[in-house]
Amino acid sequence: MSDKCTIFVGGDAVSPDTLDTEFLADSVVYGADKGFYLADSLGIKCDVVLGDFDSSKKPKRDDVLLFPVEKDDTDLMLAIRHAFDNGLKDFQVYGAMGGSADHLIGNIQSLGFITSRGGSAVIIGDKDRITLLTAGKYSFKKREGYQLSLFAYSERVTGLSLSGVKYHARNITLENTFPLGMSNHIEADNAEVSFSSGILLVIESKR
Repeated sequence: MSDKCTIFVGGDAVSPDTLDTEFLADSVVYGADKGFYLADSLGIKCDVVLGDFDSSKKPKRDDVLLFPVEKDDTDLMLAIRHAFDNGLKDFQVYGAMGGSADHLIGNIQSLGFITSRGGSAVIIGDKDRITLLTAGKYSFKKREGYQLSLFAYSERVTGLSLSGVKYHARNITLENTFPLGMSNHIEADNAEVSFSSGILLVIESKR
């Protein structure tokens, strides 16, 4: 059984070309509040629909999981908790990039919730991809027109090495009070990133 989960939330729209169709086909699909309508606009059927629907109409389905407006969890967090409870750990999130700055920060913190519990997650938009990583080795494919930025999400990220890029690094430390890893360029087929401790915020942005 797959542990993959695709969540649609009600922020920015995404184009069909942005969708990771292979991942989507093998995942449980969630529509979180207005995210149900984003998925529907893309012709995607949601397996689970939930939220408080305070800013959109409740879908005409008998299986909608309705939550009170006054609650601690955002609609995205409701979906994440439900997915974890059902054994899902590998997440892709759409519709979480646009809107206000507070929502974006909250959505990134939701990635932190996933990461802290041993899962993996990426927010995908038409021009950006955001993910959080724990210590290890990772590879990022070169995407035409994209730049790669690395930030310390934890207080520090140590032992960071970076190759296959214009500005390479070896065994450096990033701190969350200084933006040292902004706007790098992948020059090889892939950028190779490794680090020994901390949580790394990775943003791939199309310029």
